Amino acid sequence: MGEKDFKLSIPKKIVEEFRLENGEEITLRIKDQKVIMEPSNKEVGNQTISLRWFLIPTVIVSLFYFVYLLFTGDTQINLVGQQSIANMVLQLGIVSGTVSFFIFFIRGKNNQITTQSKDIYWRNFPTILISFVVMLLFALLVFFKIIGLIFEGASFDRYTATILFGLFTGIVNYFMIYSALSITPSKLTNMLIFAIIGGVLISMITNKDYLWWQHNFSFLGTTEAKNSWQFNVTLMFSALLMVALIDCLFVELKRALPNNKRLSILRILLTLTALDLGAVGLFHYTETGRFQGVHNQVAGYLVYLIIILIIGIRWLLPNVTKEFLTISYMIGLFLVAITVLFQSVGYFSLTVFELLAFMLAFSWILLLLQNLQKIAQEVNNTFQVVVERDEENSSN
Repeated sequence: MGEKDFKLSIPKKIVEEFRLENGEEITLRIKDQKVIMEPSNKEVGNQTISLRWFLIPTVIVSLFYFVYLLFTGDTQINLVGQQSIANMVLQLGIVSGTVSFFIFFIRGKNNQITTQSKDIYWRNFPTILISFVVMLLFALLVFFKIIGLIFEGASFDRYTATILFGLFTGIVNYFMIYSALSITPSKLTNMLIFAIIGGVLISMITNKDYLWWQHNFSFLGTTEAKNSWQFNVTLMFSALLMVALIDCLFVELKRALPNNKRLSILRILLTLTALDLGAVGLFHYTETGRFQGVHNQVAGYLVYLIIILIIGIRWLLPNVTKEFLTISYMIGLFLVAITVLFQSVGYFSLTVFELLAFMLAFSWILLLLQNLQKIAQEVNNTFQVVVERDEENSSN
C-alpha cells in the first residue's frame, strides 16, 4: 500500500482557525506518542514573528537615544543610576515595548496574523496590558539592581552605551511582541501567581526592619508600614487579573456548555471573590477614620466566599474529579481547623493565622482556575476525527 492510502476528516473549526484552503497540505509529526498536526508553509510561529519584527522598534528608539546623547553632550554614560543606560531603558524601552504589544495585539485581533490573542476580549485588554508592563518593569528593576551590584561604577562611551541600550531594548520588545502573540488563560494564571506572590514578598522584605510579623499580616498594607501601597496595589492588581482570567475562561466554557446555570452561579461567586480581594487592598486596615473596620469586614467576606465555593464546588463545577474534590475538602477542613485553633484555643497568633488562611485560600483558587482552564480546553479544543481509507489513491 502507498503512503497516502488513508485520509482524515478535519473539523471545520480547525480549518477556520488556521485559514486552511482546499487541497492544502498539512504536516503531521509524532512526538511523545502523540500526533501533532501543523499547517505547512504558514507563518504561525510566534517566535518567528517576534524575531522578525522586534528590530524595527529597537532601531528606532536606539537612534533616538544616540541623538539624545549627542544633544546632552555626555561622553561617558553610567550603566546604572541617574542619567544612565538603565534609566533610559526603563523609560524608552518600556514605552517602545508597550507600543509593540499594543500593535501586535491589534493585528492578532484583526486576524492579520495567526495568534492566540483573538480569544482575549477588548474589555480585558487594559488590565492585561498593565499587567505585562508592571511585570516587565519589576523584572527590569531587579535585573539592573543585580547588574549595578556586579558592575559597580561601570560607564561607557556613547557608542558602546547605544549598543548596550539597543541590546536591552531589543530584549524588551521581543518579550512584549511575543507576549502579545501568545496570550492564553494559562499565561494569565502564571501572571496572577507572579503578581500576588512577588508583591507580597516585596512588601515583607521592605518591612523586615519594622518587624511586621509582630503585628499582623495586614500591617503590610497600613500607613505604619513602609511603602504600604505595594501590598495594597498587589491585592487590587491581582483582583483585576482574576476578573480578566475568569471572564476568558467562562466565555470559553459557555461556548461548549451554553445555558448552564451552575456555571453562571460559579462565575458570579468567583467574580465576587476577586472583587472582594481587591476591596481588601482598597480599604487598608485602620483603627480611625470613616473606613474603620471595613478592612476586617471585607476580609471576613472573603473567607465566607471561599468556604461557600469549597462546599458548593461539587455541584457547581461540571466534570469535577474526585482528586480535586478531595483536595478541596482537605483545604476546607484545614481552614476550619486553623480558625478554631486561633479563635477558640489561641494556639496561633494573628499573623500566623492570616498567613495560613491566605496561602490556603489562594492555593485553592489557583487550583480551581487551573481546573476550569483544563475543562475549557478539553471541551473546545478536543476533536474526534475519522480515519478513512482513500480508495481513489490507494494502490493495490
